[in-house]
Amino acid sequence: MLRKIAFFIISLVFVNCYSQSGTIEPKLDALFHNLNTTKAFNGNVLIAQKGKIVYEKAFGQADANKSSELTTKYRFHIGSIAKEFSAVGIMMLKEQKKLNLDDSVSKFLPELPSWANKIKIIHLLQYTSGLPQIKWNQVNQDSDNMAFLKKTLNLDFKPGTKYDYNNNNIFLQRRIIEKITNMPFNSFVIKKVLAPIGIKNALVDPDENEKDFAKSFNNKGVQDALKYNISGWTAVNLKDFYKWSEAINSFKLISPESTQQLFIPFSEGSQTGLGEGIIEQGKVIGHIHDGAAFNYQSLLVSDTKFTIILMSNNKQGNLEEISDSIQVILR
Repeated sequence: MLRKIAFFIISLVFVNCYSQSGTIEPKLDALFHNLNTTKAFNGNVLIAQKGKIVYEKAFGQADANKSSELTTKYRFHIGSIAKEFSAVGIMMLKEQKKLNLDDSVSKFLPELPSWANKIKIIHLLQYTSGLPQIKWNQVNQDSDNMAFLKKTLNLDFKPGTKYDYNNNNIFLQRRIIEKITNMPFNSFVIKKVLAPIGIKNALVDPDENEKDFAKSFNNKGVQDALKYNISGWTAVNLKDFYKWSEAINSFKLISPESTQQLFIPFSEGSQTGLGEGIIEQGKVIGHIHDGAAFNYQSLLVSDTKFTIILMSNNKQGNLEEISDSIQVILR
């Protein structure tokens, strides 16, 4: 905590040195050049105010070998924020009357043990299913994880009684979508969720050979070896990420009622299918979600005045503090 406070104070002091300017761009440039020089941020940033992009820049390297500099076209993994695509997909199918949130998992995946009768789709969206955690060290692909679930005898707790942030909830959401649509989940995301709102550059489970795809690396300069224990992880660039945020805010894919449902947590402070959010009088007034995978880290902060998108391929655990510094500049 002390490190985070110190980081925030130093950032503000540095930015204040440039406070004579009447525009925000010099202040933001000063902040991010300082962060990049001190190795506190390697990544891309987009800031919008009142629906207009006012800042969009890239800082640092696209890989551990420093063979390419990042540009704003680069796609990044966004970690748990990619779970929004399955959550919205579920609600799209609900609005099409192809499922109900009170339907049991067994209705669509009858091959699972009897405990699937007790888990409702709403439990998957709110992380209250009682499913065990994925055995990451033993799972190499979707079929491995499904095999483990078929062998699972008991749930960790009665569905709907506790919160447990658990990727098996996401895994089963994706399998249900596949069963209903008769499409691979990755294709469903690209064709049915992203394409209709104009997102054309997204990649799902990209390999290291993809063009304009940022490679993540640690502070020792070691690049991560990409491995998808379970499939369905979407990488986006800044503009497409912003299009997604605006689609949520303007209800382009699902209704205000469905969006509200995805913002309702099981308990205070717990995550939902869209992270955290608030709707008042039919309008999204706040949406926050963070994600991390390998050495990628991302953050979306959106309200009625601004949207901040941060994506890094060299995780430092400080995006919330960077967002706080940006918000001071925007005021």
